[in-house]
Amino acid sequence: MTRSRLAFAAGVAALALAAVPAHAQQAPAAPAADTAEPVIVVTASRRAESVQNVGGAVTALGGADLSRMHAANFNDFATSVPGLSFQSNSPTNNLIAIRGVASSTAELGGAVALYLDDVPIGASTQFGLGSQSFNFSLFDMDRVEVLNGPQGTLYGANALGGAIKYVTVAPKLNRLEGEVDADVSWTKHGGMNDAIKAMLNVPLGETLAVRLDGIRSTDAGFADDPTHGRNHLGQTNTTGGRVQVLWQPVPQLEVRLTAFAQKSRANGLDIGFYNIGNSTPVAGAYDQNFALNQPAYNAVEMYSGNVSYDLGPAKIVSVSAYQRNHGVYDSDDSVFYGILVPIYAGIYNTYFGAAIPGASPYDLFVDTRTKKFTQEVRVQSSSNHHLEWVAGFYYTHENTDETVNLLYTAGQNGDMPAPYNSYPFAGFLPSTYTEKAGFGDVTGYLGHVFDLTLGIRYSHQDQVYSSNIWWLGFGPTYSGGQFVYGTPQFHSSTSSQGVTTYLINPRLHVSKDVMLYGRVSSGFRPGGPNFFLGSATLPSTFQPDKLWNYEIGEKGSFFDHRLTFDIDGYDIEWKNIQTTENVSGINQLVNAGNARIRGVEATAALRLGGGVTLNGSGAYTDAKLITTAPVLGLGYTGARLPLSPRWNFAVGATYRFTVAGARANASLTDVWVGDRTSGYQGSATNVFYRLPAYNTVNANLGVDLGHGVSVSAFVHNLFDSKGQLSANTLNNALIANAPVPVTLSQPLTGGVSVKIAFGH
Repeated sequence: MTRSRLAFAAGVAALALAAVPAHAQQAPAAPAADTAEPVIVVTASRRAESVQNVGGAVTALGGADLSRMHAANFNDFATSVPGLSFQSNSPTNNLIAIRGVASSTAELGGAVALYLDDVPIGASTQFGLGSQSFNFSLFDMDRVEVLNGPQGTLYGANALGGAIKYVTVAPKLNRLEGEVDADVSWTKHGGMNDAIKAMLNVPLGETLAVRLDGIRSTDAGFADDPTHGRNHLGQTNTTGGRVQVLWQPVPQLEVRLTAFAQKSRANGLDIGFYNIGNSTPVAGAYDQNFALNQPAYNAVEMYSGNVSYDLGPAKIVSVSAYQRNHGVYDSDDSVFYGILVPIYAGIYNTYFGAAIPGASPYDLFVDTRTKKFTQEVRVQSSSNHHLEWVAGFYYTHENTDETVNLLYTAGQNGDMPAPYNSYPFAGFLPSTYTEKAGFGDVTGYLGHVFDLTLGIRYSHQDQVYSSNIWWLGFGPTYSGGQFVYGTPQFHSSTSSQGVTTYLINPRLHVSKDVMLYGRVSSGFRPGGPNFFLGSATLPSTFQPDKLWNYEIGEKGSFFDHRLTFDIDGYDIEWKNIQTTENVSGINQLVNAGNARIRGVEATAALRLGGGVTLNGSGAYTDAKLITTAPVLGLGYTGARLPLSPRWNFAVGATYRFTVAGARANASLTDVWVGDRTSGYQGSATNVFYRLPAYNTVNANLGVDLGHGVSVSAFVHNLFDSKGQLSANTLNNALIANAPVPVTLSQPLTGGVSVKIAFGH
């Protein structure tokens, strides 16, 4: 960070926080008056309550906050949330880590549960690429809830790091309303971006309403490949829509049906080539050099029915959903396999006289399709503040069909030359996953001073995994008097595993505005059957990784609710960490060792009066291995876990005022993300790369012109910071000084948004 930007950040921080530590669990909404306390209602505990009353770290970003940030998707708000980090696998999806819970940039299983309303989105397994979280459009969202720490009792598998809930605006009875948003912006080093979004809420009588949403957007890519004459790489086109129907024939009964679909298509990756030794560009900051195009496609469809009936003392809730997830990715793995394939072919040339394919471009093609059905039924008591409870059952069944082909692009149809006449690798990998779980918690109250929540969940998972693969490393088979290549090997394996997770959550209400809490919670990620690799000796299954979180915190409002300040500290024990190990060119699923993560998170908001609100957030995360991890190439303890910064801060100011009788607001935010790592220091297989710290400043000015018309102008990344988000050091395991593909943050972007609404 330059001295001027450091001074700028320090000045805003001083105004926002004074002597208050930085952190973020809540993005404060606009108060109705300077002394009014914002009340953000969340459902983190499966019942509606103020975020300030939740006994855990929750960041709540309301629809107004997202609109003011001009946040179109996850990437636009992630860096402002404490303890939240990510790697962009492509412009269409991310690998997300909360509180440092990530073992490598090649993780296949998700460590963060992703929800759309009450429906878990994405595959539960490594075989369905569960780590690749979908980038939802944030248009017409009521709020986004980020739950830090394991949520295993209420949110189940894959919530060992935390959970992210996207909560949509529900249809409204007896209200006709609509909205059209149009955005146009320009990205430096890139080009024009545009988006059109529309919403219509139509009541059909007094008991029925329909809400329709649609989006279409184009984000200009900003990476270039001068060698091959490609520009605007990373350009992404997104289309999507949502239909919701709400039927409420009587006050006690509510039926909500939802159909949602969104797809994104990108022409390449937003990356540049950087030097591994000093993290500087090989050529231009946004320049890359790939022999092949690397398009990406990601789509999700979800159909759900949510039925609730209020019996008075308790409510019955049923959530049924069916979804289809489809991802297609082409990766240029020419460097890695351009070395590996000729090595194997050289052996066969010596013994069988086979030809040796050259270091031609190699395209790794992955097509993953997952179909998933989920059913949850729960019964929960009313909020009586005496004895509250929830008990439920969860079931999911998912099928994944994955095609993985390594194509020799110099050959016809991707085949290597005779006598191989086949791909270097060809695989069809079907799998099924079934989970049954029972869960519940109970909260007992000792007046209005103290309460204690105890929770438990037992989950049983059954999996079947089959592989139909051929890999050059298998060698030829002898058939019909000759050596034959390309004969697939079939293998099928199963696993049956059970895991129990727990929650202990005491809360002490020091006053009506100040709460102290403790939290002991656990989470897990499912294990399963392993890949099969010829005759290699490998474990037939890999085990679940499990995590325990020990946390204490405070949430409070002070000075007549002008100051809100929350802070927590935690200590995490993570065992049997899941990761991938490359064996003879094929990734295997393994358990790598144990880690310990300790950190502090805090948030503060100060309403000064005169329409001025200051806020700040920050986190410290110390995530490291406490055992050796030979599968990661580590023979020592204390290695730092990848992706997560030790420090990250976000500070900002919002000013609400009137101009010519029109309501207006101006905001300025500064986000600082500390240095992170890709790979591990000293590892020859998971090669280390340092991702430097970076700083991003955003500004916004909005004016409500009346009659439902509002206009805003915004600037993202005001100083055009070249933030390095993530890196891929796969090639450096074979060529130490190979250029490192580094995913970059969006450069300086400025634009205008126009909103026309009625009925609000």
